[in-house]
Amino acid sequence: MKCIIEENAKIRIGESERLEPTEGECVFGVRSCGICGSDIPRVFSGGAYYYPIVLGHEFSGVVKKSKNPALVGKRACVFPILPCGKCDFCKKEQWASCVKYDYYGSRRDGGMQSELLIKESNLVFLPDEVSFDGGAMAEPTAVCLHAVKKAEITEDCSVLIYGAGTIGLLSGMWARALGAGEVYFSDPDQQRAKMAIDLGFKIYNGEAVDRVIEASGAPSVLNDAIMKCRAMGIIVLVGHSKCDVSIEHTAFVQILRKQLKLVGSWNSDFSSSVNDWTESLLAIAEGKINPEALITHRIPLEKADSAFAIIGGREEFYNKIMVVENDD
Repeated sequence: MKCIIEENAKIRIGESERLEPTEGECVFGVRSCGICGSDIPRVFSGGAYYYPIVLGHEFSGVVKKSKNPALVGKRACVFPILPCGKCDFCKKEQWASCVKYDYYGSRRDGGMQSELLIKESNLVFLPDEVSFDGGAMAEPTAVCLHAVKKAEITEDCSVLIYGAGTIGLLSGMWARALGAGEVYFSDPDQQRAKMAIDLGFKIYNGEAVDRVIEASGAPSVLNDAIMKCRAMGIIVLVGHSKCDVSIEHTAFVQILRKQLKLVGSWNSDFSSSVNDWTESLLAIAEGKINPEALITHRIPLEKADSAFAIIGGREEFYNKIMVVENDD
């Protein structure tokens, strides 16, 4: 079974094909697949690279078939980038900067289906303490770890996060785990703000802060972030804006006068020396990060179209929606 985006705003639940792995790949049975904010324009704004497509780059499950029998039955999540392996960035294991990469769930079919073929080198095995839902949340958790590392959190520094969606809240969890003092949130959506409060965070009170993480993608936020950040502070941009972003003159001057550092963050590290994924899974296993607290809906794969109806309807509150498949 698979959830197929046939064309913009047209979704169909179809049947899966019979799959056989070649050397170096496996048949992967998906158990949990999260819907990312980046999936939404692919469904509702004609933003997919092609149609029809099966979305899903946040997923976990079980190895069902492999030429390597030792892998069969292993629980894992999947690093979604398929790098070319030849460019200068790939030679440095900087996979997210590959100039000619492929990607599960956007440039090729992804995890919103019962099973698919996966490169075995992209498997990340789950600790016993991590559930399939937790494994599917490893991707956004690693993305947020990557971003928060760029904020250079120091003990007791104050952090302001714009946007209390999945990326913002996971970034808040990481900032707290890495030793930040007060972690504040700013989000005009009262239900999202309440979720931040329920997770032990504070709503921003207007004071200047040492670090800012922009996770909303709202084009107006950058100017406010610059004004709210203290001298010698760091602003990390991780939210995706859907339109042009401009810096006002007064804010531009403050970048100079306060000697601020503006840093972009993209995807995550998955190298032999720095691996945000294994670090994230360990933190989830140890209870330092709790991404499952952000899951508001668990919807069976056969009803995955209803998950997108919730998103498109904009009437029901949601944070992370997880599409799930029962074990065979």
